[in-house]
Amino acid sequence: MAEASSQSQRPPPLHGPYMLRKLVANLPLSADGSSADVRITCVEVSNGNLYVGTSAAEIIHFVLLPPETDDPSEEPTAIIASRLEPPHNDSNGPGVQQILLLPNITKACVLCNNTLSIYSLPELSPDSTFKPIACLWVGGVDLNEHARGSAEDGVVVVIGLKKRLRLVQISETSPPKAIKAIEYGGCLISVRRDTFSCAADAHSYALLDVVHQQKIGLFPISSLDPDAGDVGGAAEHLATVPSAPSRSVSSASPHARGLEEQRGHARSTSLSVLGLGSPSRTPSPRPPAQRYGFDVPESLSRDMSPAPAPAPAPSPARAPTGDEQSGRSSSHARGGATSPNKPLPRPPAEEDRPQAGESLLPRPPAFIPLKPHVASPNPNEFLLTVGTTPSDQGVGMFVNLDGDMCRGSIQFSSYPDAIAVDGSGMDFSASISPDMNTEEGYVLAVVHREMQGNTVYGVEIQRWDVDPSAGEVDKYWLNFSPLGLPVYSKGSHIPTPIGMRTVVQPYDLVIPEVGDKLTVRKLQLTPTGEAAREATKVTKSQATADKEFAERLSKLQSQTVVWAGDQIWWAVRNPLVTRLDSRIEAAQYAQTGDVTRIQPERGTIETVLGDIRGQEPRNEAEYLSLIYIRQKASLMLFMDVVLRTKTNIIIFENEKRITEQALIEGEMDPRVVLSLMPILCQEVVQGSDGIQVYGGITTLVEQFLQQNDLSTMSANVNGPFGDNLLHFVKRYLQFWRRRKGMASVTNDPSVFRSVDAALLHILLLLDQGSPKGTSSPGAQRAELYDLVDKEVECFDRAVELLEKFKRLFLLSRLYQGNCRASVKASHVLATWKRILEGEEDKGGELVDGEQKVRDYLRKIRDQALVEEYGAWLANRNPKLGVQVFADDQSRVKFDPTRAVALLRDQAPGAVKDYLEYLVFGQKKHPQYVNELIAFYLDSVITELESNVESRATLSQSYETYRILEPPKPTYFSFISDNVLDVDWWHARIRLLQLLSETSSYDVNTVLSRLQPYEQELVSEMIILNGRQERHEEALKLLTHGLGDYNTAISYCLYGYASIHRRATPGAPLVSHSQIPTRSEQSRMFGHLLKEFLTIEDLSQRIERTSELLERFGSWLDVADVLAIVPDDWSVDVFSGFLIQTLRKLVRDKAESDIVRALSDAQNSQTSSELAEKKDELGATFERVA
Repeated sequence: MAEASSQSQRPPPLHGPYMLRKLVANLPLSADGSSADVRITCVEVSNGNLYVGTSAAEIIHFVLLPPETDDPSEEPTAIIASRLEPPHNDSNGPGVQQILLLPNITKACVLCNNTLSIYSLPELSPDSTFKPIACLWVGGVDLNEHARGSAEDGVVVVIGLKKRLRLVQISETSPPKAIKAIEYGGCLISVRRDTFSCAADAHSYALLDVVHQQKIGLFPISSLDPDAGDVGGAAEHLATVPSAPSRSVSSASPHARGLEEQRGHARSTSLSVLGLGSPSRTPSPRPPAQRYGFDVPESLSRDMSPAPAPAPAPSPARAPTGDEQSGRSSSHARGGATSPNKPLPRPPAEEDRPQAGESLLPRPPAFIPLKPHVASPNPNEFLLTVGTTPSDQGVGMFVNLDGDMCRGSIQFSSYPDAIAVDGSGMDFSASISPDMNTEEGYVLAVVHREMQGNTVYGVEIQRWDVDPSAGEVDKYWLNFSPLGLPVYSKGSHIPTPIGMRTVVQPYDLVIPEVGDKLTVRKLQLTPTGEAAREATKVTKSQATADKEFAERLSKLQSQTVVWAGDQIWWAVRNPLVTRLDSRIEAAQYAQTGDVTRIQPERGTIETVLGDIRGQEPRNEAEYLSLIYIRQKASLMLFMDVVLRTKTNIIIFENEKRITEQALIEGEMDPRVVLSLMPILCQEVVQGSDGIQVYGGITTLVEQFLQQNDLSTMSANVNGPFGDNLLHFVKRYLQFWRRRKGMASVTNDPSVFRSVDAALLHILLLLDQGSPKGTSSPGAQRAELYDLVDKEVECFDRAVELLEKFKRLFLLSRLYQGNCRASVKASHVLATWKRILEGEEDKGGELVDGEQKVRDYLRKIRDQALVEEYGAWLANRNPKLGVQVFADDQSRVKFDPTRAVALLRDQAPGAVKDYLEYLVFGQKKHPQYVNELIAFYLDSVITELESNVESRATLSQSYETYRILEPPKPTYFSFISDNVLDVDWWHARIRLLQLLSETSSYDVNTVLSRLQPYEQELVSEMIILNGRQERHEEALKLLTHGLGDYNTAISYCLYGYASIHRRATPGAPLVSHSQIPTRSEQSRMFGHLLKEFLTIEDLSQRIERTSELLERFGSWLDVADVLAIVPDDWSVDVFSGFLIQTLRKLVRDKAESDIVRALSDAQNSQTSSELAEKKDELGATFERVA
């Protein structure tokens, strides 16, 4: 029993388009167990059966049993079913030369030592209806019909005899029947497409039309072949020898058949069973203008056919054998069939002959026969190989069904020992849509090449469907040396150590690497603990689905087998994912001593990404493969940045941009990227499903984390960590955040919780060095605001981070943007309260925080919150706090009574301010005047009662004011400008203002409280006396108590209400209704004159009296003034008054004269008008009764 290779013995995937997958190993090639001299000559596989032909002229039949495990990727077990020695007559021959399976009719043709036998499948029992015959080759099954799978009339095969080809129909139930014979002897290979067959003998290739019996010579196999003769030229007609319909192929001996073939050309009656069709398919004669059989292609006319190389002189050491002579003569006969009487060329002229002393051309190398190879990559083309020697380069030529060269030739490193074509090829001239089933076309050739003095054997792979003139053709080498096979040789070429063949049927293979890489697996970043083990449990249905998915992606087909020694391999198309991943893995590791560590080589990875940029997938596997490669490559570029950052290397900007763009295009779960970063890895939220990524990436990440301790990596924002990683990772996370909600993006909430948390963490780290205060556009702080103001998925984690970084104002914005409406305001206000009460906010963004609280309270509807924080604000800033309760534009409105009660209870210090706002503000509530006055009185009187110094301060203020020299401000302006920063002083100023401006308070109540302190509260007594119309007392206090002469004059002009008001530009001191009448003003000025005449200071008395009489003397009677002015005063003191008075008297007299004159004139005019009226009316007579 052959042993299957273990998984570990599999070679690593190659970078090229093909990989080897072992079919069987350690085959018992010899029955006695000694297989040193026995080698494999041919292999076929069909329907779970393996047929191996050996050089010992044996066929070993193996049954391929499925692997014992449920893993379909394991190799099958090969069990020997039989060991068969086909009949043959030459024990020294090459052994089993061909195994031609015909599965449609369950037959097999075996050529062993030039003897053909037919067997039944699958057990290889001999066909009793067929007698073995001698031949050179068997094959030529129509590849087009084989592709269609039709076998109703059997299968037509071509048997190569020494002097002709015979088409034979083999069926499942009937004996083989000869269809026709074609005069083409010595055929060693033939590949057929419908009626066209490309064949070769020992010297050259030819294109045959088996229906019209025509041939076009193509190329010599070796340009050194002296016996190749002339090839190419016009189509030749081939003689046909039909077979008797009643005789089977094996009913006569070879000698009898040969004799029969030499007889006349009678029409065969067996054409009706020809596998190529009935006689009705034979084309009827056509007009001369149409093609019949072959038209002579211009490229293969005799004038343009390749000339054979000059034949070297025969070596005396080796004389040709009879067989060789026969082959040569046959070849010459065929080559000259078209022109048997062609004259010999003339001898060279005398001048053309080489002269003595001239150097002769180097002699060509000795001719070594080359084995012909023919393959058909598609239904319209054949591939032929030509060359010179086995060690020189070989050339592959493509011809179409007309015999024309149809595409550029390809080159091989040496002349191939075997070739195989795979893939239908791609038409680059036509557009390719993703749903088209197209595949690249490859040529696999067993060649050898020299390496360090050794001959190395392997399989060379290249594309056949690309134009080699467009550029250098990529060639790939399928090397067998890692497999431990004897593929090295010293010196010259030796017999084929490697064989290759395209088997009759595709074979299904499972490449486990594909499933391992592309199957989504759970990445557990914390693989220890019971919780992690529970998280890794997968349901049975999920495991079954994953297994089926992996098998579907990993399933490939191969039809090419390669063998060497006692092992057989499948040459499998290297899937896109393993081909590209191999290139990445080549740049993934670095050797550090005896340890292999992940150390990506950036250049190679960037090249891989560049190669697949813009590549469109053709199927599901390629679609997933491209995603996987982009993700893994981008992740490795990121690992490169992380590792270089760990060693304190600053990365170039272009490398960071390339890495960022690769991560964006890869669209990998951002949690994988975050897991590779110190600090930020703690923001990864795995969720119940874990992190679902491709298996290949899972392995890479786990290995990277095992090799690198990220906790030891410096996380200094101002160092390489910040410069290399944070900025571009920030942009990468912002890209992911913008994609939230898109149909093509995962809806796993754990992803965006991780993204938002990591992005917030990065921005907080980067903003640590920003200045305090509001941000400028484009700064990190503006990005922070944009993040927290919108909805975040990681609310709880965001709160933790902001608390950790002491960014309370950002926390309040987070609450505002993400909390439910019912709790939003309470969280925001509580956070602002913490900042205002002194808790550290490192951002310092809450500028004018108390005003922000006041504005915020105005917008919310929660009355309890407004009361709570309004009272708190009123305690901190009464003037601002009371606005919360007095604002009519607020959503929560308070009745003043309720507000006063609330403030008295929770913020008593703000009651005064609230009352002031009610009385002095926009509301102007007069009903609160008495309460506010009482509040002021309480404040002032309590201070005066309890503090003697305050009473002395008041008295001192009077004395200071009195000694001021005129012109001096009013006493009210004096105390307002020289205000003491104490509450009672401010309360007194407000009290004075309120007493003078309003009239709705109870004068008696206020007076009763002020009278005990009338000596200290002079201004208040002046206002109250004015309210009681005790103007004499008021003016007396203004003159003697305060010495405020200007205010006294104002009192006389405007009344008491004007004395303690602040002047507003453009506005009158009092309303027009409050201004006293002229008589009242005159009376008050008279009282004021009397008070001025009693001023103690004589100079002040004279100056003030003189000023009063000069400015306001018109309000006084001159007689009264002269009566009270002291007689000893000089007239100069009140000369101004007297002059004004005399002028007024003169003016009044003149005015009265003018009035009198005007009155006389008016009287005269009226009398004149009356007289005129009487004259008009005339007299009126009345009769008195």
